[in-house]
Amino acid sequence: MLEHDRENAYVFFWYPHNASELAKLRSERWKEHAIELKYDQREMLAFVDQIDVYFCPFGALYPRPLPLPTVMTLVDIQEVFFPEFFTPDDLYTRDVHFASSTHMSDRVITISEFSKKTLVQHHHLPPSKVTVAHLSADECFYQAESVASPPNAELPQQFIVMPANMWKHKNHDRLLQALVLLRKERDIRVDVVFTGFEQNNGYPLAEHAHNYGIADQIHILGYVTREEIAYLYLHARALVFPSLFEGFGIPLVEAMAAGCPVVASNTTSIPEVVGDAALLFDPTEPAAIANSIAQIWNDASLRQQLIMRGRERAKHFSPAHTARAHVTAFSESIGAFSRRRFQWNQYIYQHYYATRVAFRWRRRLLRRLSEKLGERLVTRS
Repeated sequence: MLEHDRENAYVFFWYPHNASELAKLRSERWKEHAIELKYDQREMLAFVDQIDVYFCPFGALYPRPLPLPTVMTLVDIQEVFFPEFFTPDDLYTRDVHFASSTHMSDRVITISEFSKKTLVQHHHLPPSKVTVAHLSADECFYQAESVASPPNAELPQQFIVMPANMWKHKNHDRLLQALVLLRKERDIRVDVVFTGFEQNNGYPLAEHAHNYGIADQIHILGYVTREEIAYLYLHARALVFPSLFEGFGIPLVEAMAAGCPVVASNTTSIPEVVGDAALLFDPTEPAAIANSIAQIWNDASLRQQLIMRGRERAKHFSPAHTARAHVTAFSESIGAFSRRRFQWNQYIYQHYYATRVAFRWRRRLLRRLSEKLGERLVTRS
């Protein structure tokens, strides 16, 4: 937005610990009206009369409600579909903040038509309130050959790449099962280079690869730079993306822009992002994953076809498009703001919603305690 919107001024509320990241921005426009916060986001309330629209891009509107037009970003509501992938604390936090924020905001920005559909359905929002702003890949991936740098690790001669942290929804386990099927049933050995971090409550990739007997095919690099992931995209036979849930899936665009063939899940936002530029499979079926990997692994002409389609598809996603969608949402929020609705949110809705959430979680806790008590009584008897 700093680079593509010259008509509006942007006021940055920032913390000192953000300084190193802000210094990496290509534009220094953020400094023109920057306001440093010391302790808490609520400090911005002192500046409410100096701004026209308040934008909170962090998954929740805070503080809320505010007596001016407000816009927030919520990328997805995965917890609705896969609550088992979240801790009770995570689920409680999302329950407290997400729906109340989307209702108290004047406009909600999300990152795909899929995410918009789920927000409209599960948060009971009017479609006109939700704006889709697709993500865009870093420009370096469109010039991958000139910026690529090999990672400081030994790589197999032929490999596919999977860039993802060890979150459970990334579906690492079924990919490992697919590799076992390829090796045992088709005598095809496929090496996979993984990037990303381990996560609390995440998937223990190295341990399960050892248990499946394919540890020699698994290469875990951990964190890699943009230049290193560009190198992996350029030299991999394909990006494999077996995710069960994606609000968008930015590695898909990165790979397509860099000229890496894509094989991916046929679920959630992924078909919307890749169009006809990927080979899609059912991520719940290891055999389907194995079949798609075998196709891309053995068919050079298919890989070349997907590379060409991918480069064209990647052009649909750009920082300029993303910025325009945001500016549209900002403009619409001004017309949507109502002081009467703000007062309703301030005096009634936020208290009603907080009470409703507290009651729901209290009921869950009592049910859980009752179940544990019942288990103890059965054990004793």
